[in-house]
Amino acid sequence: MLVLSNSIDQTLNPGQSATFDIEVLHTGSGECHRPGSGAVGLKSKQGVYRLVFSGNIGAVAPGEAQIAIQYDGSPLLETTAISQTAAAGDLNNVCTGTLVGTCCCDGGVVTVANTGTAQITLGAHPRLEIKRVA
Repeated sequence: MLVLSNSIDQTLNPGQSATFDIEVLHTGSGECHRPGSGAVGLKSKQGVYRLVFSGNIGAVAPGEAQIAIQYDGSPLLETTAISQTAAAGDLNNVCTGTLVGTCCCDGGVVTVANTGTAQITLGAHPRLEIKRVA
């Protein structure tokens, strides 16, 4: 199990991934993360992982903020979280998650990215949890 966070607010352009500089918890050896990066490697081939992300997001200008968990660079559509920002600086809490199965040849890489069309703010101390469940 791996739980990550970040110590500061981040501004994410469309398509940009969040970074994580705090390793809150790391047990086992099914996941790997380089501090300060946004990518988490899944080490188990043909494994099943639970992915959960929560954090405070908002659009830099009034409008829609959108974020999702990605697997190997593709958004997992069922994890898309959308927040409507009434005024610049407003942040709303979102939480999303899913299960993902890895293939036989590679474990894959998980990121959390701005999947919308507007620049967004990701507040300090978001939480990304990745746990192998099978």
